Amino acid sequence: MKNTIILASGLLLASSAFASTTTVSDNATFKTDTYSSKAEAYNAGFDLSDSVKAMDQSQLRFNLPVQSYTLVKNINVGQSEVTVEEFANSNGDIQYRAIVDVDYQFNAKESN
Repeated sequence: MKNTIILASGLLLASSAFASTTTVSDNATFKTDTYSSKAEAYNAGFDLSDSVKAMDQSQLRFNLPVQSYTLVKNINVGQSEVTVEEFANSNGDIQYRAIVDVDYQFNAKESN
């Protein structure tokens, strides 16, 4: 019985040591505040894009949706795209906001 428990424990530890690492590619969408002009919204969108690209690993881990993965490492931000959305809260009150689509990839352990 004791040998069976030791053997089972050893197999459990060995199988977790062989968990493979996978590269995950994904994208995230961020929205800016609203602005009264399209140009202001574009500027805010490009500023937001630049700030995401300048984040360190812990900031990226917090701001990008990677929490459902195990042992996330090497987050790399790729291309980003800025578009501006036009909308009206009331008749004649046109507002603009930037939508920033960011591509990223990272390494994570696959769960068994």
